[in-house]
Amino acid sequence: MEVHVSIAAETLFHVGPVPITNSFLTMLIVMAVILITGTVIARKARVIPAGRSQGVAELIVEFLLSLVESTAGKAAGRRVFPLVAGIFIFILFGNFSGLFPGVGTIGVYHNEPVLGDEHAALDVAEVVNPGLGSVATLAQAETEADAEADHAVLIPLFRAPTADLNMTLAMALVTFTTVQVLGVGSHGLVGRIKHMADPWWIFPLELIQEFARILSLSFRLFGNVFAGEVLLAVMVGMANAIKIAVIPLLFPVVFLFLEVLFGTIQALVFALLTLIYITLATAGHHEEEHHAAEPGHEAEPAPARPVASGAAGD
Repeated sequence: MEVHVSIAAETLFHVGPVPITNSFLTMLIVMAVILITGTVIARKARVIPAGRSQGVAELIVEFLLSLVESTAGKAAGRRVFPLVAGIFIFILFGNFSGLFPGVGTIGVYHNEPVLGDEHAALDVAEVVNPGLGSVATLAQAETEADAEADHAVLIPLFRAPTADLNMTLAMALVTFTTVQVLGVGSHGLVGRIKHMADPWWIFPLELIQEFARILSLSFRLFGNVFAGEVLLAVMVGMANAIKIAVIPLLFPVVFLFLEVLFGTIQALVFALLTLIYITLATAGHHEEEHHAAEPGHEAEPAPARPVASGAAGD
């Protein structure tokens, strides 16, 4: 079984000048599934859950909400909760979309030209010059033109959106932009710069760190998901080549469970890092709001003025 691995997402067709790739098509399907499922659950929601779907949805939401509030505080956590929960759910469904049957295996064959091997013919002629008494060796190298052969390559119709570097880079840019906007909104532009330059000589390192987060977020998610899909494809190919009893069926199942675990972990890591970056960028502002909202910090009533003794005797 031949395993075809392509780092870049394959283009299926074009809409004008815009190429539509298999990862983009799968992303649209994942988004549609999330929106439709969420809408149906929300419309059928009851105070007392009547079905398992509402119970599962509430379990996920309560878990994420408690995680966000324990990290960023109750007031600030509820403000960034939609973003963090949306990132987690989208990445989770995107990672799991690559595990469904047909994803990466159903597609169309495309003939790609492949350059053939270059053959060089070396003709050696030995020429003897009796007048000079010397032997000259004449070498003639002839190189054939590159032979073109058609090689059929499977172009999958579907590919996990998080296995495309363009998608993970876009999500990292969303996180980076959100962190900067909320940071400036909490401290102001000058306050944000002072927050990064405390002390002043660390400002260049902080600036590099902010932009390095884009690379770390995008490449971490892409690398883990893409490597997992390649590993799973190799294991399926090896199991198919063994063809002994139930090994082709059971051997890949182990790696499928591992991919489910790793997909959940990667979604949680991306969402948690987004939450931590936002919390660090808005740290001082959130602490002030938290102290102001505490009952012990409420404004105390003004003390009663003492009554003069003369007025008391009247």
